[in-house]
Amino acid sequence: MTDAKSLDAALAEALKFERDGVAFYQRANHVAADPRVKQIFARLARHREEDLRALEDAVAKAGLRPPAGGGHTPYPFEAVAKLVCYACGYVAEELPASCPSCGAARYAFEKEISKAMAWEIAVAAGKAGVAALEAAGGHASGGLKAALDALLARERTLLKEAETDLASAKA
Repeated sequence: MTDAKSLDAALAEALKFERDGVAFYQRANHVAADPRVKQIFARLARHREEDLRALEDAVAKAGLRPPAGGGHTPYPFEAVAKLVCYACGYVAEELPASCPSCGAARYAFEKEISKAMAWEIAVAAGKAGVAALEAAGGHASGGLKAALDALLARERTLLKEAETDLASAKA
């Protein structure tokens, strides 16, 4: 693989990581039952959005157009994809105002996600993000390399915070 193709592939993977993160954390925030967990997911979504904007800006300034990333994602989309009514078992993809089958309130569909589970997801995703940014940075140069290094430093900081919060949530 040529260096330009390697860079494109690595950037595509890093962009996919950030985009998937935004989508997953927003969805998880929307369906989580616990307000404290909603707050965690909202914060993580904001971080992913900021990092995605910074990465897209750096890629655009470098004049690159990496292909759309495919393949594996570290985010457990399947955990938040289907919503099941606790009262009757009705399955929905979007959070309804009330159950169309039994009339149960919206909260009957919300997911019980613990703080520890939220931080476990953040840690696993953070490790994948560090790997993706390291791979992209290894092929980049100039301003793009500097931007990737800054994003990598931020991702490592966020990973360390998530690991600390996970340990606290499990204690």
